[in-house]
Amino acid sequence: MIFYVKFKKKNKSFYPVKSLLKKQHFKSVLSLSCILLLFTACHTKEKLGNELNGIKVPVGFTIEKVVDSNLIDYPMFASFDNHGRLFLCESTGETFSTEEHLKKPPYHIRLLQDLDEDGKFEKSTIFADSLTYPKGAVFYQGSLYVASAPDLLKLTDTDGDGVADKREVLLTGWVLNHNAATFGGPFIGPDGWLYLTDARRGFDITTKEGKELKGKGTHIWRCKPDGTELETVSGGGFDNAVELIFMPSGETLGTMTYFTEPMNGFRDALMHWVYGGVYPKPYQTIEDDSLKLTGDLMPVMTKLPRIAHSGLMRYEGAAFGSDFKGNLFSAQFNTGRIMRHLITPIGATYQTKEAPFMTSSHPDVHPTDVLEDGDGSLLVVDTGGWFIAGCPLSVVAKKDVKAAIYRIRKTGAKEVKDPWGRKLNLIKMPKQKLVRLVMDSRPSVRRQAIEQLVIEGAPVIGEIKKTLLSSQNEELRLAAVFILYRINGAAAMGMLRETLDDKSAMVRTATARVLGLAKDQQSVTKLTDMVQNDKAPVRRQAATALGQIGNKQAIDALLKASSNPKDRFVEHAIIYSLITLKSPEPSVQALADSSATIRKAALIALDQMEGSPLKKNQLAPFLKSKNKQLQQTGIWVAMHHIDWSDIVVDFLKGNLNLKELTKEDEVVLSNLMIKFSSNVQIQNYITDQLGNKNLTLSKRLLLIDVINHSDIKKLPNSWIKQLGNLLRSNDYEIRPALLNLIKSRRVSVLNNELNQIVKDPQIPTDFRLKALSARLMSIANLSKTEFGMVLNYLGRDHETPIRQAAARLLTQAKLSEPQLVTLAKEEVATAEVFLLPDLVNAYKGSNSETAGNALITALKTSKDRLENLSVPDMENLFKTYPESVQTASISLIHTLKEQQASRFEELEKLQSQLKRGDVAVGRTIFFGKGTCLVCHALGGKGGDFGPDLSNIGEIRSRHDIIEAIMYPSASFAREHETSKIITKNTSYLGIITEQLPDVIIIATGPGSKVRVPRNEIVSIEPERVSLMPPGLFKSLSIQEISDLMAYLESLPSGLGQIKSHE
Repeated sequence: MIFYVKFKKKNKSFYPVKSLLKKQHFKSVLSLSCILLLFTACHTKEKLGNELNGIKVPVGFTIEKVVDSNLIDYPMFASFDNHGRLFLCESTGETFSTEEHLKKPPYHIRLLQDLDEDGKFEKSTIFADSLTYPKGAVFYQGSLYVASAPDLLKLTDTDGDGVADKREVLLTGWVLNHNAATFGGPFIGPDGWLYLTDARRGFDITTKEGKELKGKGTHIWRCKPDGTELETVSGGGFDNAVELIFMPSGETLGTMTYFTEPMNGFRDALMHWVYGGVYPKPYQTIEDDSLKLTGDLMPVMTKLPRIAHSGLMRYEGAAFGSDFKGNLFSAQFNTGRIMRHLITPIGATYQTKEAPFMTSSHPDVHPTDVLEDGDGSLLVVDTGGWFIAGCPLSVVAKKDVKAAIYRIRKTGAKEVKDPWGRKLNLIKMPKQKLVRLVMDSRPSVRRQAIEQLVIEGAPVIGEIKKTLLSSQNEELRLAAVFILYRINGAAAMGMLRETLDDKSAMVRTATARVLGLAKDQQSVTKLTDMVQNDKAPVRRQAATALGQIGNKQAIDALLKASSNPKDRFVEHAIIYSLITLKSPEPSVQALADSSATIRKAALIALDQMEGSPLKKNQLAPFLKSKNKQLQQTGIWVAMHHIDWSDIVVDFLKGNLNLKELTKEDEVVLSNLMIKFSSNVQIQNYITDQLGNKNLTLSKRLLLIDVINHSDIKKLPNSWIKQLGNLLRSNDYEIRPALLNLIKSRRVSVLNNELNQIVKDPQIPTDFRLKALSARLMSIANLSKTEFGMVLNYLGRDHETPIRQAAARLLTQAKLSEPQLVTLAKEEVATAEVFLLPDLVNAYKGSNSETAGNALITALKTSKDRLENLSVPDMENLFKTYPESVQTASISLIHTLKEQQASRFEELEKLQSQLKRGDVAVGRTIFFGKGTCLVCHALGGKGGDFGPDLSNIGEIRSRHDIIEAIMYPSASFAREHETSKIITKNTSYLGIITEQLPDVIIIATGPGSKVRVPRNEIVSIEPERVSLMPPGLFKSLSIQEISDLMAYLESLPSGLGQIKSHE
């Protein structure tokens, strides 16, 4: 019997008592009674259940902690080696800037060991330190490979002491970012390549072969384990690819965030990454990096909410039962859940069905990784509460919330003996026995046997053919395919070519995959048949292989195959290979083919080939086609040829005048006009149409939207003239869009028209305020009359949105000293909490001693309203005032700090007062009294100024939702951080929605966006205050808050999704 006792040492190791007993000083301290106590403790079996500290797993499973929290810091990602030792990519719990990361890398990799094989880790050492953010690791043939931007590292422990003493940089050039959206991986594929993820941070890499790779976008990469042959697999405009797994036939699946800006309840996704695929979201880097497109961006596999998922695994063991074999599991940071994904093929890709597997009622449980242990149990890594640099963007790191690693077991599962094969000597094992281990029930043993067979090489090929390729078991034949590819050589390649005739589509798919990677010319004839006549996954992979092999004899077969793609992934693979084969003539001839889908494929291929050999006269017939698919393809291609405006104008003349336009038609026409808006012919066409009295309202609004989103720095005079005519037309249906356009583009020429609207009491109030806001973009002063009007609309007899709009106007305006004094005395002194931050912001930038003192006096009249003001903002506000004002503000800010220190108690108090809520009543409050819909979308309806709340109940805890309502500035959704843009003449406070090459677009309020030319910007500064008005909840009773909470927590599957929101 060997016992383990904690022994204080810098590396936090555990040591066997047996060895310590040999030391004289330990003998004198450790008594027999201590040994007996240790013996008793070791044999007291802990009773396990399906719940632990608020974490729950399904009935029939148990959960337990497997490592003492004192033995780890804050692990993020984990990976096993071949013997069950666990490597943890860890943080110390501190949040550093990117610059600090690079100057003094603060992360490390920890090694945990289960020495007594009881399922818990007793020994902990630091394997490697001084690392930048280590976003993943994989153990392969004796070394740990780690993505630690800017480097791909190979770490080796050459002397077996548990510390990496050899550190090699295999490749470098990925840009580091401290918020976890950065270079990640690697992951070893069944093909023996290392696969890597990254984020939209940029890269500048010199490959081992001396090739320069430079870009701005996001990619999935792969290279050989020695760093050679680096290439991109997929790319796109998404923010952050996290982890990857591989299906039996080699398909690459992964977790990814931001396939879209949050919309209709979606943001993140599970992905099927295919070679050459370009994936959403649409982003400028796609064009900047010259990624080759095969039509629309590739579809995501599974759309998910803002769950910030991280780790991903595919279950290969038997312990959970046959229903779990091949299931995916993912770790969701935001929701505290481990999700189970049942995955099934659909065409040439996959689909999944999701169900929670591990849930948590604790708001600070943040799973970042999930992986399978050798015995088939799952390990879950909970990183704790330290992380504040990503999503969600919390203000305070909770380092006191410790990390943990949990094990989930199936109750009654058979014990797996020697799960990691520690007792096996694979190196000396006879080849027949080694090959048979590929059939072993232990996944780890299977993987090790495969690796050893690859090392053995050619001598084991005969046994592989005899035992594996001839097996009736599909999985064994799949394993043989990848082993033979990695062994390589004439004999192995010959067997693989024969395997193209395997009865299993999955095996044929895997074989096509590896023959493409091997660029095997002898397989071209068979692949050209498969691309036309096989099942969808096989056709996809055969098409990809033909492009990788590079034999131009395959082009005719690829074009014929495009006649019936029937699947976006098959279509993509065909067109991408046509592009990469770089032979235009067959595609030119195919433009006249009788098959519409062949013509479509040929047109896209010609457009995307290097140098784009496509001619204008070849495109024109597509724009005139009566075939909707061909016409849309023609429009898509036209947007890549800005100098072909004449055929585009002809197209617009024939289509904008159609009686009925579908939403899809409107989007297509809008995008086309925006793309060509700098062209004089298009500008003249838009001018004529704006003046067309017979043009319908929807088409006129379409043109206004085109003008607003055009990349033109200065709008043509002809457009402005027509906009003025429309503004004077008293058409109230079009005026809101016009006012938003005039404000966004700062069209000062129309100030007279705006002033007339402001002065007219017969015009609806919201129009008058919007007109004044637009006017303030060029003339920031308020006249005495205008100031009085705005103060009037702050009154309680007006609706909340009107009052909020009036308060924002005061922030936008440049008020005089007397106006600031009046505002302090008449409004600030008595203003409700939700209006106060905007009213206080009106004093920013002033240096008037009188105004500053008036503000302080007004705020002190009722100190209980101060809790929602930002301390940093108030401190910065008074910096521009004279020293006497700054001194007078000290006591005010001290009071503010004291009040905010008690926020947690206030939050707990409100939460304890909540009653049973009525979902239906809560829905009425959301769409009515609560004014939530002004800023927030739900189910595709509502505003886009605040985060989409379509599935808020699924991704946020009750505590989080209440905190966001009570204290909006306590945390931010990552895409809704507040920024301040300071220009040479003014400043804008809002949320940056787009960053274009020449312009930054900032949303300053609901339905209000401003385009700020980059050449006018002095600086862009983050602001620690939310633009959501604080104190809105104070207008609701406890019962109303309870009802609203019930409604929000029901989303998306509750009443909120079932009912329409008309």
